[in-house]
Amino acid sequence: MRTRSLITILSGVLALGAVGYAVHARAGHDSPPTRPAAAAVATAAVVRTDLADYWTESGTVGYRKQRTLRGVEPGVLTWLPRSGSTISRGGTLYRVGDRPVTLFYGSSPMFRDIDAVGTVGRDVKVLADNLRALGYRIGDQPAPGTRVTVQKGSQDQTTGKAAPGAVRASSGTPSEPIVVTGPDAVFTRSLKDAVKRWQEATGIRPATGTVALGDILVLPGAVRVGVASAQLGDDATGNLMAISDQAKAVSVELDASRADDLRVGQKVRITLPDSSTTGGTVSSVSGNVQSDRSDGADPASDGPKVQVVIAVDKASAIRNISSADVDVRFTGTTERNVLAVPVGALLALSGGGYGVQISGGPLTAVKVGLFADGMVQITGTGITAGTRVVTTS
Repeated sequence: MRTRSLITILSGVLALGAVGYAVHARAGHDSPPTRPAAAAVATAAVVRTDLADYWTESGTVGYRKQRTLRGVEPGVLTWLPRSGSTISRGGTLYRVGDRPVTLFYGSSPMFRDIDAVGTVGRDVKVLADNLRALGYRIGDQPAPGTRVTVQKGSQDQTTGKAAPGAVRASSGTPSEPIVVTGPDAVFTRSLKDAVKRWQEATGIRPATGTVALGDILVLPGAVRVGVASAQLGDDATGNLMAISDQAKAVSVELDASRADDLRVGQKVRITLPDSSTTGGTVSSVSGNVQSDRSDGADPASDGPKVQVVIAVDKASAIRNISSADVDVRFTGTTERNVLAVPVGALLALSGGGYGVQISGGPLTAVKVGLFADGMVQITGTGITAGTRVVTTS
């Protein structure tokens, strides 16, 4: 038993000796330590390019020129169009006392009853232009410069130049003559007869040829009907319904301080809800947006706002979007044909300012300009297109 223990001890000593010898031998034959390789230095070429800074705002897809339609004349509201429908020239916008209110196109509103032959004005021209566009024969109109006298009789009266369709009245008391100008039209006998035919076709009773205030509502063009604000049986002089243009657009509300960076015709980039992008063009910039803190908005966001309307260049991109939030990227300052390097090439100098390290050359002070898309505009001695500079990226 003691013999077996001695053998075990001697074996352990021999093993330790062998390990010590191996360590000693290896230590005596190690090669000199290798030095770490020098770190590679990244460089970039100075490029001549155009730089533009961008910023992104949230916008909303919707129908253009959304506004609320108000009634003109009092009465009981008896019919409203269906939300989403489109009403064009000659169509019925709503009915008051079951009398239709018709949409005509123009820029001058109807502001009075038109009944006396010889009546002159821009509202008469709206009436004449729209009836003609709807296919009614209205006869000839007196030329500009014609002197027209309104006659409270069965016929109209003109003086001065001969006016086709105008006949001197034989009865009634004339008023002071009115000179027809370019924006005017005259309510001639022929035009009154055309009004009667239009009233009969439209269902306005009685068809007298007299246009009452409230029979016609003038808008710039066809409209899309939105949500109704009134109910049948309400008085027709209140808010009736939302209307808009048929075309869709993107509207953006932003701080007025950005207004100087915007112009009509400016191109933008729109990111849609599905992350796809499409181009757009600024169609209008309006400064009539009021700040509102009633919704608990951050006070820092208060201040003057501008409303920007953007026409989508490819209408099909938003055809299936009735209302959605989108991101709009605007272009701010643009510098063309300038020298630029990656921002990572800039070095802060101890005395102030910035410099760049020319690859294999000196540290050179530079003047910086516009920062955009990770690049910066620079100028400096010896800085030309193609010069390579040290950079971190």
